[in-house]
Amino acid sequence: MIDIKHSPEGDMDLSLEDISYTHSDEQHQKDILLADKGHFKETPSIGVGMINFLQDVDPENLLRTIRKEFAKDGMKINKIQIKNGNLQTDASY
Repeated sequence: MIDIKHSPEGDMDLSLEDISYTHSDEQHQKDILLADKGHFKETPSIGVGMINFLQDVDPENLLRTIRKEFAKDGMKINKIQIKNGNLQTDASY
């Protein structure tokens, strides 16, 4: 999917002094991971809300929620795992 390019901070990337477009699967995944349900006006039922899982002792709850939300957004999920404390996702539209 092609969309407006974001900076690492999540803002529009205007480093070329104009709007840039890029392949945006990773940007969309990041948005879904950080957003709680209700954050997107167009699709209020989507969002993982990763901040809510900080004190969770079972990482499977987080991974299950991510799989569910990515699938709901239309992604084909190949693998989602936590390895060495880092979330690794392999999913695309």
